[in-house]
Parts: sequence; C-alpha cells; structure tokens
Amino acid sequence: MINEHEEIRFGKGYPSLIRFFKGDPAKPLVVFFPGWSYLGRISYGFPGCDEKQFLAYWITRKGYSFLATSYPIDHPVYQKVYPSFTLTNWGEMVAQITDEIISEHGLNNKVINIHWSAAGQVIRPFNVACKERGVDIKYSLGIETTPALNIPSDRQKGLRKTRKKLVSIKYPLYDLFWQEITEQCSINDYDIMTKNQHNKYFLGDIPVGITGTSQFYINEKFVEDPVKAQQDKGFFSFAQYPLVAVISGNSTLAPYHPIVDKYTWGFLMVRKIYHDTIVNAQRSGVALGKSKLKCLLNFVDNIPNRLSTNIAGNHFLFVGKKGAKAVSNALEKFELETDKIMSDISGILR
Repeated sequence: MINEHEEIRFGKGYPSLIRFFKGDPAKPLVVFFPGWSYLGRISYGFPGCDEKQFLAYWITRKGYSFLATSYPIDHPVYQKVYPSFTLTNWGEMVAQITDEIISEHGLNNKVINIHWSAAGQVIRPFNVACKERGVDIKYSLGIETTPALNIPSDRQKGLRKTRKKLVSIKYPLYDLFWQEITEQCSINDYDIMTKNQHNKYFLGDIPVGITGTSQFYINEKFVEDPVKAQQDKGFFSFAQYPLVAVISGNSTLAPYHPIVDKYTWGFLMVRKIYHDTIVNAQRSGVALGKSKLKCLLNFVDNIPNRLSTNIAGNHFLFVGKKGAKAVSNALEKFELETDKIMSDISGILR
C-alpha cells in the first residue's frame, strides 16, 4: 500500500513512511511529524485527492522543501509493528532520515519542523538528535501540539492494549477525529475525503511509549516506569528545546489546545530563553542593571504572544485549503519572528 512518491526509509533501525517534496535548497527543509494514530499522509493526502486541500502543497508553494515523516503504527504500509518504540527512538529515527535527505538533495542544514498534536512530545528529542548530526533546527512550529507532560486523565480513558502489544485509541477518539474532519470539510466548502478514505489511508494503532503516559513495552510486557518516562520526555530540559511557535484553532469540538497551548509553550520558551541567553550572559560578566532588567521583563512578558497565533478550525485546522494556506503563511511569519526574538534579546544583553 505504498503510494507513488512514497517510500519506507529506516532510521536508527525503525521504519518511517516518508514523502519528500524538493524546493529551494537555500531555504530550510520543513519536516512534518503526525500525531496519535496518523501517518504523515495527513500532511499531503492520498491518491485521487485534491492536493490543494493539504499542507504540503502550500508549504512547497512558499519555496520550502517538505519532508513528511511517519512513525511505525499498525498499518499495511509497514511489515511489522514496534511495540517498544519511544519518543527518543522517534526523534533519533527522523533526525537520521532528515540528515540523509539533506545530503542526498543538496539542501542546507537548516530545518523547520512541524509537530501536530501528540508529536509535540518529540520536539526536544528530535532537536537533541539533530544537533548531534550538525543539523540546525531554526524553530519548531506546533499545530495544536502537546508538550511532553503526562497526558490529562480524560485523554487516557478508553485506550486499549491490542493483541499486537500496541495501544488502540479507536474507541475514545476515532469518532471525534471524523467529526473534526467533517467540520473542516464544512469550513472549506469541499469534501476533502470520505470516511473510508480517512480510515484506510491514515490510521493505525500506536506504540504505548508515545502515548504521553508512563507506560512502556519492555521485555515482552507492558510496564509502568515513571523514571524512564521522565528521561524519555525530558520536559524540564529547557535548554534542549528549539524555539517553539504554536498555532491553535477555535473549534468547540477541541477546546483543550486553544485554552492551554499558548501559555504552556510560553512557559517553556521563557525558561529556554532565560537559560540560553540570560544565564550565559551573566556567566560571561554581563551585569543586569535596572534598565536591562526592565527591558528583559517586558521582553519575556510578550514571548507567548509573539510565538503563538490562532487559525479558524479544529484539531485538524491544517486540513483543507483555507487552514493549510494559513499555516504556510504562519510558518513563514514565525521564521522571521524567531530570528527577530534572538536578535532583540542579544541587543538587550549587549
């Protein structure tokens, strides 16, 4: 069931369904990470679809190269399942593949990664793995994305372990996913896909290690390991994050992300900026007088606003021409804004 232009590429021993779109080699490569139960196809579509209803079309129209990646789920595109797969495995897998794509296509080493939904958990491990390979993450763009915290208890209800030692989210969430896709079709006045196409081309059960709980599959059994979970997630490893900008929707079908994302990620970014710049400046002998401190306070207060925006739609706001085009515009805008943020704080700390 591999479609035209797709391939299975292995990284660190794990398979990823990928599709690459070549753009301007001088611009950053945009790497897409899908959320729970989805293949990366959710960013570019399926045979017979209108490609203008998907994100890859609009990102490449901006001149960026685009790499859609997937993690191993229980879907016919993969020959086997990988129950022990973790967030660290995910980040290292895609970092290797990204490095290879950059080399093979003569791209520069700059990357902007897009993380949708639960893929926000892999922002830090992907950044760590890329740095080890000399790949530079300019910034990460999160679409209704979840950081590497324990997921809320309401999101754990209904998760079921399968005979293949994976986790199914079919019963608590598949119906909601389709409601959201249907709403996106209405927003765009276009039938983007049928329910059968949605289920056939995109969905599958997932490894427990990426669910955001403290569970893993180790030595042929499911185990609860909070210490390993803390290490795998690394939520409080502030300096290991890139800058992260976030996009949230405005649908009542999925109110969680519009309510919490701006300030959850804002907290992380303020801590990152503090550790990366202010602490290092003080170590280098920069004195923080009253004037500089006042400027810094104004600067950090505005970080959540500078690194967030809202786009009409729900958890699938990037599906459909209107949202996909808006996300591509936001990606370009945030590339400039993240550069300016680092320039602004350098100016304050001189």
